[in-house]
Amino acid sequence: MKIVIGKNSGFCFGVRRAITGVEEQIKKYKQVECLGHLVHNEVVTSELEEKGVRFVNSISEVKNNSVLVIRAHGVAENIYKEANQKNIKLIDYTCPKVCQIHKKIKEAANNGYQIILIGKKDHPEVIGSKGYADNVIVLESIDDIDRLDNYNKVFVIVQTTFSYDKYKLIEEALRKKYEKIQFVNSICESTRLRQEECKEIARKVDFMIIIGGTKSSNTQKLYDIAYSTNKNCIMIQDENDDRIKECKKYDTIGIMSGASTPDYIVENIVNKLNNM
Repeated sequence: MKIVIGKNSGFCFGVRRAITGVEEQIKKYKQVECLGHLVHNEVVTSELEEKGVRFVNSISEVKNNSVLVIRAHGVAENIYKEANQKNIKLIDYTCPKVCQIHKKIKEAANNGYQIILIGKKDHPEVIGSKGYADNVIVLESIDDIDRLDNYNKVFVIVQTTFSYDKYKLIEEALRKKYEKIQFVNSICESTRLRQEECKEIARKVDFMIIIGGTKSSNTQKLYDIAYSTNKNCIMIQDENDDRIKECKKYDTIGIMSGASTPDYIVENIVNKLNNM
């Protein structure tokens, strides 16, 4: 059995920075709180809880004078004001690329643009980014474009982990609809490279394994990309998934993992494959 592992697999810069930072804060404060799950990976979340991280869904759950971590996805601007009012010490691990999106949305709003944010409406990054201007419309797919009004001038920006191929299709359609339109392709470079490599590997192997959390948006996109090329494809969280046994029937196995998947989980799966 030959195993091909994507070079762009594993933690992205923003996730690695957030996890490393939170582990340092735990040593310093013993217990910290985090607004939402730090990453969309159930295994990582469980490990952090054991170390002393308490995950909360709202800042209203955080007591005055507590230590609160802002995850890599970022939050809406009003969260910082609320934290200040409650004298909460904020440890901000918002990904720098997400911070740039927040900055550009505010600038565009101040310059009179209608803002279109391409992304998944219920994704925490999108929810947070939307909170930096009052006129942000979230566009999930090309099918939503017909429902947009005829705005005078439009500014378009995109979720960092959105599908690059889908973004290009939406961009083309928006250019046809609006004359005065400005685009910022804010898809993270590591996301684009990961998606391109996933498609390339899926074409070459007999069976494809995508590794990541069940709630991870970027992992689901990798699965969609791989499956569109190779129907012999599964998405799993760790080595305990029984579907790994399906690999016995194939000569070449491809592996790509999402941005919130630890290296050791990939290693555990590879070891299991080698021992079959």
